[in-house]
Amino acid sequence: MLRMSSKRLVCLCNHVSAEEILKILRAGALNTSDVQKFTQAGTGCTRCVMEIEDIVEKYFANREKDPQLRFEFK
Repeated sequence: MLRMSSKRLVCLCNHVSAEEILKILRAGALNTSDVQKFTQAGTGCTRCVMEIEDIVEKYFANREKDPQLRFEFK
C-alpha cells in the first residue's frame, strides 16, 4: 500500500494534496491525465507532473487496471 502524508501538497499552484490524488485514483482515475482533468493538478506550472506520475505508477504497481471503472468527463 502506498503511504504518504495526506496533507502534503503535491501541486502548489492548484492546492492539490497527495491524499486528493490517491482519492481520485481509488475512485477510478487510470492515469496522470485523468488526475489532471479531475483535480487540475499539474496544469499550472507543470513542475509537479513527474511527482503525480510517480504517485500514479506506485498506486498501480500491484493492481490491475479495471477498464470498466472510468470517470465520465463532460
